[in-house]
Amino acid sequence: MQGAAAEAEAAAAAQLNAIRELATEIAKQTLLAFDPATLRKGTVSSIASTSAPPTLGVQISGDTTEIPGIRYVDSYAPVVGDTVLVIKQGTDLVALGEIAGQFSESGWTTATLAAGFTHNGNGGGNVMYRRIWDHGSWKVQWQGVAARTSGTTIVAAMPAGYIPSVRRPMSAGRTTIGGAVSVRVDFEASGAVLMVGGTTAPNGGDTSTSSEHTHQIANSDHFHGDTSSEGSHTHGIANNDHNHGGGTNSASGHSHTIPVTTHKHGNAADGEPGGTTSVNDHAHSIPTSSHTHGTNGALADGSHDHTFTPTVDDPAWISFNQLEYYL
Repeated sequence: MQGAAAEAEAAAAAQLNAIRELATEIAKQTLLAFDPATLRKGTVSSIASTSAPPTLGVQISGDTTEIPGIRYVDSYAPVVGDTVLVIKQGTDLVALGEIAGQFSESGWTTATLAAGFTHNGNGGGNVMYRRIWDHGSWKVQWQGVAARTSGTTIVAAMPAGYIPSVRRPMSAGRTTIGGAVSVRVDFEASGAVLMVGGTTAPNGGDTSTSSEHTHQIANSDHFHGDTSSEGSHTHGIANNDHNHGGGTNSASGHSHTIPVTTHKHGNAADGEPGGTTSVNDHAHSIPTSSHTHGTNGALADGSHDHTFTPTVDDPAWISFNQLEYYL
């Protein structure tokens, strides 16, 4: 009997000692060297973005009382109505960010195209957009290629949250036609996305420098036209020493008709101005600004200019790759 009583007493003493040790450990945990952090979920009810530092007001779940002056992390762009996670450490309150309630804002959304436009133009994929936070501002990015058959309205209305505050005109790649390689795309404050200048052609140039050219004329065999105004010229013949066939130099005052289309050309190397058929090299200057082409003599018959005026059709596709704008 005494042995059993001693064992029971020893067991009770051991249990009491274990309880005391556990109580000591629990007491140690309440004596931390720092303030523990607690987390709460709330809803953004107001934003003071112009204050220094910027803060927001939050209503903690289950309470309609607003807690103001809560700071937020730099990567978070608060919007009234966001569900946020708020951390409290001591007297400091910080909103860590939004708790996603739907598809992420950074995900790509396929655009709803207007009549006359379809996706995957030129095999470039669907036209898509997304919104990202970039250095303290919202930015909308685009990708993909739209095929076009008619119209200038690419997107009739963008959803709220993706519409710029003012018009954002941009240059986009397009079908190369008539030298045109780009077209303007306007992202309107109304939410519409428009194509502008689809048939605008590049400047072909209209100055003498940009239209200057040459006309090659063979030296030995060519034609000067039917009238004296086209290529007329003179050939000097010595009056006092030449032969007219069978006679003497009895007459020196007369004329020699020279056919316009067939005649001889010579130079001093032939011994006399008349020359021989073997010497026919010469040049005929042609004005670069206005001249004739043909045989009718009148300037209007062959006059022309050399201004380059290309024709450009509307694009068959428009690229949205790398297009982006700030809201």
